[in-house]
Amino acid sequence: MPLQAQPSTRVVLSGARSVTHLVYAASWLRHVVAGLEAAGGPEGAVEVVVLDVGSGFGRATVGEAEVREHLPQHPRLRVTTSPRDEHWRASKGLDRVLLSIGVPGTRAWARLFVGGRGRRPLVVVVDEGIGSFGNRRSRREAYRRQGGSSVRAAVRAAVVSAGARALTDVHWSLYERTSTTWRVREEVAAEFRRALSGSSPGAEHAVYLTQPWPDIGVMSESVYLAHLRSVRDECAAIGVPLVLRPHPSEDVARYAGFELLASPGPAELAREVVEATVVIGANSTALLNLAAVHGTRAVRVTAPELRGLEAGLTTRQRTLLDTFLPPASGVPGVGAALQQVMRSPRRGGAAPEEGRYG
Repeated sequence: MPLQAQPSTRVVLSGARSVTHLVYAASWLRHVVAGLEAAGGPEGAVEVVVLDVGSGFGRATVGEAEVREHLPQHPRLRVTTSPRDEHWRASKGLDRVLLSIGVPGTRAWARLFVGGRGRRPLVVVVDEGIGSFGNRRSRREAYRRQGGSSVRAAVRAAVVSAGARALTDVHWSLYERTSTTWRVREEVAAEFRRALSGSSPGAEHAVYLTQPWPDIGVMSESVYLAHLRSVRDECAAIGVPLVLRPHPSEDVARYAGFELLASPGPAELAREVVEATVVIGANSTALLNLAAVHGTRAVRVTAPELRGLEAGLTTRQRTLLDTFLPPASGVPGVGAALQQVMRSPRRGGAAPEEGRYG
């Protein structure tokens, strides 16, 4: 870790568009504060300037309340959500850090570079999710799904990939690749466990983590609802009720007729999901984190409409998912997959040095 205890450190946090992003960032900030404490003495304070407050995906936004709740509270740490011109300028005895989600925020980097009179800030990149383990091709396809043209998506992916290579100084990731498998970085995992809220589920049931597939054109709403009804029937056939946990960005009205767990925030921070009998989902960051961080029993399910997304996974993404999650099952095999997983004991989180399935 190259950051040393200085009289003052200013951290500009860029790109936090979900509560999960805040948790990733919080783990690094807590690590820095712990380093200042270990160094001893009264010196060393950290000012965090949070950009993009109020942004997010769909109906899920990161506001002032979420920032205050999920970033660490410590006497050496001061957080502001109101950036001012002075925050971009360097001064004597001040370390400047750009803490970015997924890839370096190039606009914020440029402002810090100009404000520092040509002196580069330290750039720390934390996870945005499974997309952090993609490449230029996977970024291009993700941008196309967001509505961009083929040419614009290709240019954007090339620029972002080049910026990530050139500007990143430190990767602070939940998952690290070893010579043989993937391992969980415990300092990041601990932040997720610390942020757990809600109550334990009172009855045995399976929780399905829905995705906003209709909103991004992966499958129509009618096809997706039919898929969910089929999964519900498979669960009912083995005597396990199915409850849906909508993605935070979704309008839950589309799931009328299903039993819902509609508490706000990410699934991996909700105790009623973490401690459920079993969790079902596609290749999502939430399903991965639930299994790897919390040891939640998980079943991967696929559908014909998801084959394009699955084919687009990079080798890193595919091996990461396969390390902590069982093989994907089609809907007709969900019942058997559930029975197999439910016979296994719950774990308290995957061992930091190794994955469960890798």
